[in-house]
Amino acid sequence: MAVAVAVAVLSCTFTAIEPEACEASDDCKRAFGIGSVCGADGFCGEPRTHPRCTRSWPSGLLDSPEDFSDHLVIGSLFGFVDHADTLLAAELPIRQVEAQGGLDGRPVGIIHCDTTAMAGDELDDIEGAADAALFLAQAIGVPAIVGPRGSSRAQAVFEAVRDRDVVVISPSATSPALTGIDATDPSFETPGLLWRTVPPDTLQAKVIAADMRERGVGRVAAMYQVGAYGESLTALFETEFIAGGGTTVERMPFESGQYATMVATVGEALGANELDEVLFVSSDIADYTGFLLAASASDDLIAAYSADDKGVFLADAAFNEILLVDTVNRATILYPRIRGTRPASADGVLFNAFAAAYAAEFDADADSSGFTPHAYDAAWLVLYGLARATFEEKTIGGIGIARGLRSVSAGDSIDILPTSWGTVVQHFRSGTSIDVRGASGALDYDPDTEETTAPISVWAVVVDAEAATGWAFVELEQIDPAD
Repeated sequence: MAVAVAVAVLSCTFTAIEPEACEASDDCKRAFGIGSVCGADGFCGEPRTHPRCTRSWPSGLLDSPEDFSDHLVIGSLFGFVDHADTLLAAELPIRQVEAQGGLDGRPVGIIHCDTTAMAGDELDDIEGAADAALFLAQAIGVPAIVGPRGSSRAQAVFEAVRDRDVVVISPSATSPALTGIDATDPSFETPGLLWRTVPPDTLQAKVIAADMRERGVGRVAAMYQVGAYGESLTALFETEFIAGGGTTVERMPFESGQYATMVATVGEALGANELDEVLFVSSDIADYTGFLLAASASDDLIAAYSADDKGVFLADAAFNEILLVDTVNRATILYPRIRGTRPASADGVLFNAFAAAYAAEFDADADSSGFTPHAYDAAWLVLYGLARATFEEKTIGGIGIARGLRSVSAGDSIDILPTSWGTVVQHFRSGTSIDVRGASGALDYDPDTEETTAPISVWAVVVDAEAATGWAFVELEQIDPAD
């Protein structure tokens, strides 16, 4: 679905500048700093700002752009509150590279833009994400954007910048519908510009269906958010579930936040033993918390949704500490009925090294939601692509970075760690590819599809006296696509 955007790049300026002729925006960036672009009149414009793009690292990048004209800058698109963990995870590699002297002596930076609905403007989350992406591409001139969260947002962002030589790499956009909107026959010469560090939902749908069938579930109500993610995952699930012996799947689409009547209707069907389980699918954590609060709003609903022979299955975006924090005072009676899935994180040294660095830098838990390690790896992959483009391309743009992303799945094995940065740079300086593994696991991209695969984790919510809420997520099992 194409989203019409009207980029808000003329919102305000930093300082008045004397007119200066230019041939390209790089001329203006060198003269006046980040945000100054070459206009149609052949003169540099004032450095521009955007109401959603208000955070950066280094922190002064937006306030004093003239001081950072030599920086290689990328963008990020995340909700500043709901997706704060993935925002910080995307920033961490920038900090780690800068601590090592940048890229071939050139400093790096990142500008963050908020995808929350009405974050400084009147746009919803999808329109706002696309508008901010166009600002990053047009006014800032970033060659890559890390984010956004959610398949519908990722689709809108990509369609907004697809003709502007910008790579978009999402840590959570799992909808298979995204595979077909980019290059249909990608190659090294003409790579795709939409990437992700998570696999498409094909395996997640199979795992959800198999898990339900193994527990004897036959009749399911599938409540799902309208959009690329909810519609695709639900359709895949229904196909797998019925093929595996399931009886019925009643589809119940909703616009974000608009499911209160459905909760009551499904509750009545559960109470009448007409349904066995509820599958709830959304890309927004607010929908999951709202659903659990609505399902525990009355004695009748509590009895229906918490019955021993009933279940509630939540998709990957529900794996977030916010779910427990926001529902623990009212919905704990439902917790024992909850199961869910998410792309599994890596085990062992790589994830632990990321978690330790994240905690040391931000005093926060790196595993507070399901996509934090995927955002960390996404930002590192952009930096690797920048490194390759620096030595192999005439100019640094999205296509050059994408060629770098096609160069990380074969060659010498390298772990995504800060200490590996020099080795990565040396490989690309010498024109050799690498084979990387990150905090989110192996990142083996199929050259024909530019997609990766990963194990799926099945999780539940259990009592945990050491957790702040008294409850915690626990992994029940992990299903590997190679098995």
